[in-house]
Parts: sequence; C-alpha cells; structure tokens
Amino acid sequence: MPIKQKIGIIACSGEKLVEGTLSRAAARIVVEKLRPENTIILCQPLFMAGGLERFGGNEERKFAKTHPTITIEGCEEECAKIAVESYSGPVAATVRVKEIIKKYPDLIPNSREDLGDAGYKLAEKIAEETIKIVDELYKNL
Repeated sequence: MPIKQKIGIIACSGEKLVEGTLSRAAARIVVEKLRPENTIILCQPLFMAGGLERFGGNEERKFAKTHPTITIEGCEEECAKIAVESYSGPVAATVRVKEIIKKYPDLIPNSREDLGDAGYKLAEKIAEETIKIVDELYKNL
C-alpha cells in the first residue's frame, strides 16, 4: 500500500495569550501522540520568515503549497492562516481555539506559562477537534 502524504499543522505563535499556548500544545498533541504518522508541524515564525537557507530555504512554504495544511488559531487575527494563504495558498481548514474554549467552560488554564491540568485537558480537546479534520482530509488524499 503506498504511503500517503502528511498533513501540515501550523499553530498560532502568539506568546501573549493563553490561547496561543493552547494552540501550540494542541498541535504537539496531534503530531506527537494522536496522528504522528499523518501529520507534521510547520513552524509559523520560520514560515513567515521564508525559511533559513542553511535548512533548505522555503521548505515550510513549499510543503504547504503541496500538502493540506490546517491552522490552529489562538485569536481573531488568524496570523497562521494569513501567512499560509499569502505564501502558499488556501488552508485546508482552520481550528479556532476560542470557539472550542466556549464548549468547555469548566476547563480553565492556569496561565499562558503554565496551562495546568485543566489547561492541558483543554489542549487535548482542541487536538481532538483537529484530528477530526485530519482524519476527514486524510480519507481524501
């Protein structure tokens, strides 16, 4: 059976909001625990900078041009989505952290520096929403 291509996950890089931390934690959960065979993390700052020549240049942007890419957004600015669409083309889907937070009002992170148990559970919920999209996209590859 041929190996299918991977799906890119690019998370919010915002450092000032807990939602940014949640988005990055969720991305790690998706790529490292839930769908490691199917996904890869793309670095938003590297993506926006155009890559580093010593690491092959625009690899992040090239990947997003040829592979479905999901953004996990921490705020309404949707910087990851804007970056992908500016440099590589349309995103396959966007997960909005604030919408998922509303579904779980009892899961309150400690802070952006320390999510705590409730915050980590919330990141897992965000990851679960993300893998629903991954699985749907993957069926169509």
